[in-house]
Amino acid sequence: MNEIPDELKDFYDSIENLNSLSIWNIHRELKVTAKIKGDWEKKIIVERKSLNYNLNKGELVTNVQVTDSQGQITTIGLEKEDIEYLKQRLKFTQNTWLKSRYSQLLWQEIKHHKYAEIAIDNYVATINRIKSEEVRELPIILSAILHISKKTKKKTEVAKEVAITLVNDLPNWFKHNILNSILENNILTKQELNDIAIKLPSWIEEENPVSYFSNKQKLETGIRLYNLLELPLNELYELLAKNEDLILEQHQEDTDFVKYTTIGTKAKYLRLAGKLEEVEENLKEYNRLKQTVKLGKVSWQLGEKETEMFNSYLDMKSKVILDMPTEGILAFFSINEDILIDPIENLENAKKSIKNSIHNLFSTSVFDINSNFKNLKDSEKIDKEIIQSYTISHGVKCFSLFLKVFVDGILTGKLNYYKIYDFFESQTWYGTKFKRGMTDNEIDQNSNWLTMLAPGIHNLFSQFELSVLMNTNKINNFILAMDSLTLKFEGALRDFIRLSGGNTSTSKNGELKEQLLEELLENQTTKRYFTEKDIELFKYTFTRKGKNLRNNIAHSFLEFSDYNLQAVTLVFFCILRLGKYTFNEKTSS
Repeated sequence: MNEIPDELKDFYDSIENLNSLSIWNIHRELKVTAKIKGDWEKKIIVERKSLNYNLNKGELVTNVQVTDSQGQITTIGLEKEDIEYLKQRLKFTQNTWLKSRYSQLLWQEIKHHKYAEIAIDNYVATINRIKSEEVRELPIILSAILHISKKTKKKTEVAKEVAITLVNDLPNWFKHNILNSILENNILTKQELNDIAIKLPSWIEEENPVSYFSNKQKLETGIRLYNLLELPLNELYELLAKNEDLILEQHQEDTDFVKYTTIGTKAKYLRLAGKLEEVEENLKEYNRLKQTVKLGKVSWQLGEKETEMFNSYLDMKSKVILDMPTEGILAFFSINEDILIDPIENLENAKKSIKNSIHNLFSTSVFDINSNFKNLKDSEKIDKEIIQSYTISHGVKCFSLFLKVFVDGILTGKLNYYKIYDFFESQTWYGTKFKRGMTDNEIDQNSNWLTMLAPGIHNLFSQFELSVLMNTNKINNFILAMDSLTLKFEGALRDFIRLSGGNTSTSKNGELKEQLLEELLENQTTKRYFTEKDIELFKYTFTRKGKNLRNNIAHSFLEFSDYNLQAVTLVFFCILRLGKYTFNEKTSS
């Protein structure tokens, strides 16, 4: 390597004297360089380029990415001149960290095992001089040693000795980080892994309140190890259950939701440990706490100006709709696509919300309708955000307009049960008479789907009309209407598919059975006649993709307050959308 110019000596000295292993600290310690032309400018660029690589699961990966002419992401690698420069630098430097980096980059580019061995030796030397405040860099460096050794079959015994020494000698609170690196690029024998597995339970600090999270991480990593070795997991799950006691000791009030969720988590671990009697004891306490736990509430509403603007919009939009005849009003809500939520747009909005929200940085717990809690995975967080985004968008875009039109329609006499019945009878397929089953009698011959829906619709609008006309909401009891219409939706959809020439049977475990609601919504006939917006509305209303009303009503999970006007009108809206078609009976010639 040619003699370094005077104006670059400070820069190269700062590299040679690097003591830190943190890439952030390294860039702080580097000296700035003066503007220089020619070969040395290119060399400085290569040097800085080499420092823009990070270790990821043992491999040096560049941070520099660009897009090509097709918009595809491409990675900028090393060129031939870069490789020659790194070879020269490898001979010149005495810094073990730089040697390990240069040699690993050379090995990754030209696949010469000589450089792999140099990299391993210098990573080991770097570990031996690491500072206590940078101990968190140890698993990262170990991952490189194990990765290179595993790929090349070189220095295997050296790499294994380093891994075993670290996992044995480091403090208990840090051991799981080393074990994670070992499992990512494992080169240890089954016996060597088994020796670690035997010691792992002794890493747990049961009496130290601040050890909760490190204990949990150690045991979760231990489960990976035990699964690899096909060892029973009972002991680890029992230790996970005991670890929850550290949280319970700090949260003893029955109103504290942390105590409630922790009892539930402990019961889950005890079940996995096979401690069934203790599971029952914990679940009894868990159900008792359901009645005592208190959660805070956050409310938000539009400002005065925004509320006025929104109400002006509703007045303008509803007036146009209410100028139509009754059939036109109901037809508008049956077939208009603009008032529905686009599932693709909703997904994009949910992703943006997750990306921009600080909540994405924390764990999220949710409670189901029976107050059972669940810690959400990342994939479940987006599902939750999709539902929440749909709820808000539907409330603003559709429900507010729907409610405004129906309230004003009742006051003007354009909407009541009788007119709605006439519309369903003459303008939808609900008035079609057809044979539903193998049995046949006179009563069924004279009935249709409107016969089945009418009691629920009558109950809904008799109360809705009365509450509007009397200007009160104290008399509403929508239990009968909501239960009836919700449970009828699945059957109505099934018969629509049959009448349209579709199939509603499926084979499960060798038996022919009827498709369930979720399957009916994915049925090809459903997709042929209903838009993605319609199907998303149906899923949101009746399945776990939203309010899950079908399941919650069938299992009596709803409380009295859940039977509200917003929920029952949502169901009625779905009934209206499902009935948008009519059938013409074909007669054989």
